[in-house]
Amino acid sequence: MAASPARRFAAKAIGWAIVAGGLFAGYVVLDDMDRRPRTDAAEIEAPVIHVSSNVPGRIIAFKVDNNAAVKRGDVLFEIDPEPFQLRLDQARAEVRAAESEVAQGGRNIATQKTNAEIAEEQIRRARANLALAEQTLGRLEPLLPRGFVSAQQVDQARTARRDADVSLQQALQQSKAATQIIGTLETRQAQLATATAVAAIAERDLRNTVIRAPFDGKVVGLTRSAGEYVLTGQAVFTLINTEHWEAVANFRETDLGNIRPGTEAEVFVMADRKRLIRGTVRAIGWGVRSDEAITLLGLPVISRSLNWVRVARRYPVYIHLHEPPDALMRIGASAVVILTSGQAGHGSEASRH
Repeated sequence: MAASPARRFAAKAIGWAIVAGGLFAGYVVLDDMDRRPRTDAAEIEAPVIHVSSNVPGRIIAFKVDNNAAVKRGDVLFEIDPEPFQLRLDQARAEVRAAESEVAQGGRNIATQKTNAEIAEEQIRRARANLALAEQTLGRLEPLLPRGFVSAQQVDQARTARRDADVSLQQALQQSKAATQIIGTLETRQAQLATATAVAAIAERDLRNTVIRAPFDGKVVGLTRSAGEYVLTGQAVFTLINTEHWEAVANFRETDLGNIRPGTEAEVFVMADRKRLIRGTVRAIGWGVRSDEAITLLGLPVISRSLNWVRVARRYPVYIHLHEPPDALMRIGASAVVILTSGQAGHGSEASRH
C-alpha cells in the first residue's frame, strides 16, 4: 500500500531536520573549537635541578629518601667537614700571624720615626755648637796679633770648630740613614688581606659541606648511599621544583591566533580527568626544529619528492597552574588542555598592563 503524501512529506521533513541539526551541531562544535582551542598533546612539567656539592668529599649522611618531599632550607645531605675545618683553622692561624706582622711592623715604624726625630735633634745641636765655635774663633783670631790671647787659645777654638763641623756631618748622615730606614705597612697589609680572603673561602667551603634544598621540591633519582665520594658539580640526585608546576600543551599553529599570554586554561590530568585544574598561559614557544631540515657540508639537503599532505605544525604553549593538587603532579603526566577564547585572553593581558 503506497504511503500517503502526508507521510512522505513528514519523512522528508524529519530527514531535512536531522541534516540541519547535524550541520548546526557541527557548526557549534567548530565554533567552540575556534573559541576554545583544546589539545590532548600536553604534559605536566616543572623546573628541575641536579643536586650536587660545591666541594668534593665523602658523603657522611643523607637526610632525605628517594621520592621524599622537602621544604626550602631542609638539609639534603652532608659532606665530611673535617678536612675543611682543618683548612679553616689553618687559614685563621695565618690571619693571626699576618695581624701580628702588621702590629710588629707598626711598632718598628714607630721606633724608626723616633730614631729619625732624635737624629734631627742631634743635627740642631750640632749646628748650634758649630755656630758657637765659629763665633768664638771669630772673636779670638783678631785678638791674637795684639797679644790679648795666646796662640794656644786660638788653636783650641779652631779645633772646637772642626769638631763641631764633624759632629754636624755625622748627625746629617745618621738622620739620612734613619729616614731611609722608615718603611711602610703596605706589604704586611697586603699579606693580611690575602690571608683574610683565604680564611673566608675556607669558611665558605665548610658551610658548603651541608647541602640544603633551594626550594620546596621532591627528591627523585636518589640511588647513592653514605660513604660515597663525590666531586664538585657531580649530580647526586634530581630535585623537582614543586613551587612552579606548569602544563606544556602543543597546539597547532592554526590555533595560535586565538592564544595570548594571560589566556585562562582548563587542565585535566589523565590520572583524574574529572578534576579541573585552572591555569594561565604564561608564554608561547617561538620556534621548533623541523625534522626535514638537514644541512650537509654547509648546504641544505632538499628532497626531490614532495609531500602534498601538509600537517599543521605544533608549537608549545606554557600554562602556569594555579594551586594544582599535589597528588596529580608528576613530570611527564599526560594532560588535556582547553583554552578560553582569544578575546578573553587578550582582555586578561590588557588588564594586567
